[in-house]
Amino acid sequence: MQDSSTGIEAFWNRHESPISVWWLVLMYPVFVLAIYRRSRSLIGLLGFSMAANLFVSSPPDTDDAWATRVVRGEQVWLERGLLSSERDSLLLGVGALVNLYTLRAAFHRRPVKTTVGTSASIILMFLFFNRMAGLYETTADPRDEPENAP
Repeated sequence: MQDSSTGIEAFWNRHESPISVWWLVLMYPVFVLAIYRRSRSLIGLLGFSMAANLFVSSPPDTDDAWATRVVRGEQVWLERGLLSSERDSLLLGVGALVNLYTLRAAFHRRPVKTTVGTSASIILMFLFFNRMAGLYETTADPRDEPENAP
């Protein structure tokens, strides 16, 4: 896969890197902690880190990494439409509600609720990721086809 694309394609190409995916996953609990501690400097560092992440991540050469298949599955799902799978939409919606619960608990400095919410958010994230990897694995990726194919 080449990185000669621009705009949203360049974003996706770099985000497909396992480094990018795992870095963003690790940043979620740090973001919750930053909200809990009301640390503007940590939030600023996270923002910088998220932007820098896409510049240090290189597009993967293969889809061998599970994280790469997750991102490619997300692309397939988005191309089909957010409502193309009720189960995936429901999982994403529940995850969003749990994230809001978690951020509210962190803002109000409720340690048990924040910890439970963060844990639940990560579990839901990985359930969604697993669904996206499965979607990619059951869908032919047109990017892997030769350019001169009929």
